Amino acid sequence: QDNADIVRQLRAAENQVVMAAESLYVALLEMDLTDASLGRSLDTLERSIQEMELRYELGQISALQLQQTKSGRTSLVSGLDTLQMNIRNYKLQLEMLIGAELTGEIELGAMPSVTDQELEKMDEEADLAAAKEQSYEIYAAEQTLEDAQDAYAENMTSVLYLKDSVERTLEAAKYTYNASIQDYELRFRMLYAQVQDYRQILSAAQTALACEQASYAAQELKYQQGSISENTLLSARDTLQEAEETVESAKNDLFSAYNSYCWAVEHGILNG
Repeated sequence: QDNADIVRQLRAAENQVVMAAESLYVALLEMDLTDASLGRSLDTLERSIQEMELRYELGQISALQLQQTKSGRTSLVSGLDTLQMNIRNYKLQLEMLIGAELTGEIELGAMPSVTDQELEKMDEEADLAAAKEQSYEIYAAEQTLEDAQDAYAENMTSVLYLKDSVERTLEAAKYTYNASIQDYELRFRMLYAQVQDYRQILSAAQTALACEQASYAAQELKYQQGSISENTLLSARDTLQEAEETVESAKNDLFSAYNSYCWAVEHGILNG
């Protein structure tokens, strides 16, 4: 039994390492989206600086106004540099976790998609029961309670024992066990609700993207007809790309939450 307990504990620790690597993977995907967003903001700011320089030459703005705009670029470039440093650090950590050579240049594969069929199969009550059955956290709480019950039985048969003290110790162990069960169930139900919420957030983001695609197509037509400027078209393109990134971010959130849910159901591991 002792060996079985140790093996179960080691399996749980092993699964935690795998989950940590998967969490880094999702975090890196999100950081890539942030990098693209900041890059787009930098392009937009570059266009603004060109416009401000022209207006300055025409005497429409002051040197201070031009300098303020350029200082914004310096701040944005600094933020990009910091983000890229963090991306490299995260990649190094991921390489270490998977036993790869530490280069900080690992290429990420495409994020797996979560299908409607997978989401429809989710059953809160049945999945919760399965998660509790697999959970080392719950198992450890049960072992702690059993140890307290065994100690209580031994003390009750002893000639020398303090009844009140022994009973208080057992009651405390029962309270701790029940609290552990309730906390686990609460976290599982919150995770289930989170998956459903991210599902509707993704749906809303996809609807908004469809609207932006139609809007951008209309702006392209206007540009071809000469009724809007190139800058106006580029601004519309920025808005479209932002909507695309919002969809990708929502997909990341949904995958991350659903993946955590699967870990809970299949292995009993429930973080957070």
